[in-house]
Amino acid sequence: MASSETLYMGIDGGGSNCRGRLRSGDGSLLGEAISGPAQTSQGIMAAQEQVARVARETLKDAGFGAEVLETTHVGIGLAELHISADKEAFRNWEHPFASLRVSSDAHIACLGGHAGARDGGILILGTGSCGYGLVKGHSVNVGGWGFDLSDMASAAQVGVLALRYAIAALDGIYEVSTMTDHIMAMFGDSQEEMALWASRATPPDFAGYGHLVVRFAEKEDPVALKLMSDCGTQASAMLRALAWRGINQIALMGSFAEAVEPWLEAETTSLIVPRLYDARDGAILMAGGTLPPLQPNHEQDMGYKERYGHG
Repeated sequence: MASSETLYMGIDGGGSNCRGRLRSGDGSLLGEAISGPAQTSQGIMAAQEQVARVARETLKDAGFGAEVLETTHVGIGLAELHISADKEAFRNWEHPFASLRVSSDAHIACLGGHAGARDGGILILGTGSCGYGLVKGHSVNVGGWGFDLSDMASAAQVGVLALRYAIAALDGIYEVSTMTDHIMAMFGDSQEEMALWASRATPPDFAGYGHLVVRFAEKEDPVALKLMSDCGTQASAMLRALAWRGINQIALMGSFAEAVEPWLEAETTSLIVPRLYDARDGAILMAGGTLPPLQPNHEQDMGYKERYGHG
């Protein structure tokens, strides 16, 4: 199936997956797809291949063939796209699209979250984390420098801390808890087994243990409660850093945001506003497309993960 109309695609490349959405010129939803992670830290060529794959799958979901790529304007936001050389490499890509605009995943999430407004911010709490905002169209970045150096209050970093605490508890350095016993049992109570696993693990692997911490915090495990309290303190610090830079309307986004929000410090919760659209729609705006009008009670009718889901 071919199309003579101009199409707009938004692609959100995160640390856990790469997601695409296709809209027509009037903003009608035509198709969506998902593939593997597309952060630039895994290599520019690998990220480009993942983007091309999800673009083809998104067109397929809409009933189009790959030949329609040449009439499709694409906006892409990628995790960890802060390094100028990486941005330039992506812009010089001999892509198959009608046009290509590329930015960070935080930028497209912010555009979507505030429907393209020139003022507003987001705090992404997912596998990784990043605070980002626009002040009269000028960007402000807080964190988001990758798993090794940043990503505080993220699922991956909480997972790392849980593993560190568990292995230290088995050594008698810290007090054990039901959660630390459970984690070590997953590795046969072997520090060596955990160390070998960690040497090969990726941020999404660690993020799974971050979500495990949330489940044990609900059971009032003392170690899990401490880790989530510390996580909330870190997230609150990121909110204050955005506010200090003049961003006072901040939408929470990301798969870990729902778990962290109850742990935010009280004085920072007044900064939180609902998200309007998601990152893929922000990428469509960046590509030159339009979005459908928000429906009445848009936020109230949506579940949290749909409202805040990102990365």
